[in-house]
Amino acid sequence: MMRAAALWALLIGFPGVALSQSGTVKYDQATRLDFQPPPGMARNPAFMANLPKNTIKPMQLQFNAEAALFSPAAREGERPGGVEVAEIRVMGDGAVRTERISGEMMAMGRAMGFMGGGAGDDVAGAYTNLGDESYVEVREFLGRTFRIPGERPAIAWKLTGEAASFLGYPVYQAIATQDSTTIEAWFTPEIPVPAGPAQYGGLPGLILTLAVDSNRVVYTAKAVDLTTAIESIKAPSEGSKVTRAEYDKIVAEKQEELARSRRGRRNQ
Repeated sequence: MMRAAALWALLIGFPGVALSQSGTVKYDQATRLDFQPPPGMARNPAFMANLPKNTIKPMQLQFNAEAALFSPAAREGERPGGVEVAEIRVMGDGAVRTERISGEMMAMGRAMGFMGGGAGDDVAGAYTNLGDESYVEVREFLGRTFRIPGERPAIAWKLTGEAASFLGYPVYQAIATQDSTTIEAWFTPEIPVPAGPAQYGGLPGLILTLAVDSNRVVYTAKAVDLTTAIESIKAPSEGSKVTRAEYDKIVAEKQEELARSRRGRRNQ
């Protein structure tokens, strides 16, 4: 893994950067659904053509020199922290339409095996203390909220040397493989905060776009606000406090329960 000193050395080329920056980044989180319908439905072309392909969920990252907090963003006319609703952009017959489906329905579909990506798979919130790297992750699963304290996952980033421009910022590519999952990030040293969407960070600059597992989940910054100062960032306190192992056990047991229920219905 790249050591912090080597990564932060990239900032030498950006003498005008102020290390005390704070602000908010609005992201779109696009998640590929990968429906896996029962065999009978899979043979129905009309049914398959109308299946949603992905969800688009607005998120935000607030940050300052001490901490960063990733959380749901408010849609127009809605408040953050309400019932999760994801937009679905459905491609078919050359047309695109937008529908809405609840996060609880998506979680149920993943848990029952109808949607790819795994149950309890999405990070609903993430807090990182940038000083001591302490970390609190929020997960939502089948209508329940869980709070998992620990350390932010260490990612062995490799810089590729590729450079581009995004939202008016110079960005640089970094890639990594974690638990057989590919990760591609584009970060900007002009915002020298080692943070990013969800649990991802540790680069010498803010991550503006990030793709996980061959674009199964893609985070794309839509707007950056560095003029509204973020004075204080607090760790999440909502949800049941559990360890990572306890959360994984809850998810596995519920998946098995739902699988037994599906087998029972098929055998009736």
